[in-house]
Amino acid sequence: MKLIQKLILTFSLILSANQVSATTISATLNSWENGWTEGVLYTAPSSYGYSSAGLFNFTNNTTQSDFLAFCLEVNEPIDIGDTADYTIYSATDPEPFGTGAEVAEYIGRLYTNQYASVSDASTAAAFQIALWEIVHEDYNTYGFDLHTGDFQLVQAFPGGANIAAGYLNSLDSWTNNVVVDVYRNAGAQDLLQVYPEPPPIPVNEPASLSLFGFGLLGLASMIRRKTTYKSND
Repeated sequence: MKLIQKLILTFSLILSANQVSATTISATLNSWENGWTEGVLYTAPSSYGYSSAGLFNFTNNTTQSDFLAFCLEVNEPIDIGDTADYTIYSATDPEPFGTGAEVAEYIGRLYTNQYASVSDASTAAAFQIALWEIVHEDYNTYGFDLHTGDFQLVQAFPGGANIAAGYLNSLDSWTNNVVVDVYRNAGAQDLLQVYPEPPPIPVNEPASLSLFGFGLLGLASMIRRKTTYKSND
């Protein structure tokens, strides 16, 4: 019995170590998904400039699979064809690794209620603009308003800007049913990814680790049966 307990404890410790360690992937920006993007002139804390608001298409070089993502930071650069290493953190973590619990909640509400509606350049731009407002705004002081506060639109295509304003006005009435992760790189635009949307990488223990666990449990079972058989002699 003591051997069985030791085997189970060993497997539990392996799982715990796997879950605590952050996952890092290499990702390459391929393009705007379906060309969905609109130009935006903005002001934000410590920055002023032009950016394209839309939906990114990346390749996860670790798994050789493509995934879609929105940008977290408006003032960090990334270009088509750039490759960056991203470390994955929960958005509920404090900055600089996450966004903090309150911001993550609003991000989750937006994804839960409007991600499925992204279907063209205007809705993709609207979703991205709303995310920037949520992340960069001092909303406890200014509320979610694209024309006042820390993050403001100076000029934008009206389709995306008007839709984004509607999203932001509805945030307080929406609920959050997703888990948000931040893909962080200190020198490139951080990304947002949500679950249960199909993740670009496994979020549970690797299959080999699961098989190892089942092997330990099977070995424990065999030892227990053998011990029982001998005690009956």
